[in-house]
Amino acid sequence: YQASAVRVLLAHNDRQIANPSNHDIDPSHSHENYSLLDHGEMTPYDYYHARRQELHCLNRADVKPLIGWVLTQPQDLPREEEELFFRASYDFVAARYGPENMVQAVVHKDESGQPHLHVCFIPAVPDLKHGGEKICANDVLTRKDLKSFHTDWQQYLDAQGLHASVYTGVTARQGGNITVAQLKQQRDMIHHLEV
Repeated sequence: YQASAVRVLLAHNDRQIANPSNHDIDPSHSHENYSLLDHGEMTPYDYYHARRQELHCLNRADVKPLIGWVLTQPQDLPREEEELFFRASYDFVAARYGPENMVQAVVHKDESGQPHLHVCFIPAVPDLKHGGEKICANDVLTRKDLKSFHTDWQQYLDAQGLHASVYTGVTARQGGNITVAQLKQQRDMIHHLEV
């Protein structure tokens, strides 16, 4: 996400937007959402801003200082393991990209479909030119990282004793990754055909 989108995204995930554009949200269930990350007195945006100040960042509009993963609860996961699954999934992402870079981790249970976890983090890497660290999404989300994410996540969950199927091959069978907007469009089209 570009810097101009960060504040709105974090507010949306925390359900602080009065009239969200996402019509899948059922506000009567928003009280069931929960956060897995506590920055004390700081809001996620305050934490993002403070951590960003510690990092070298180019002053360009195309810089992406925040990355977000949406991790969906598998349908085969027993209900009593939901919180363990999301906690382990958060721990996996934090270990992979650095716990100090984690800005937000919110479980949404108020949308149609499966419960899911939004994990937002700053893509920080060593800054060989200036010393310290810098923000560089391209160095964090590499082709190798994207190709190994689901298999590594599955191995991590298995090692934790959670036998939820997150690497099933269904994405490849359906033609690859798609955006959230494309996914909702497909869902709406299927629903329209069924009616």
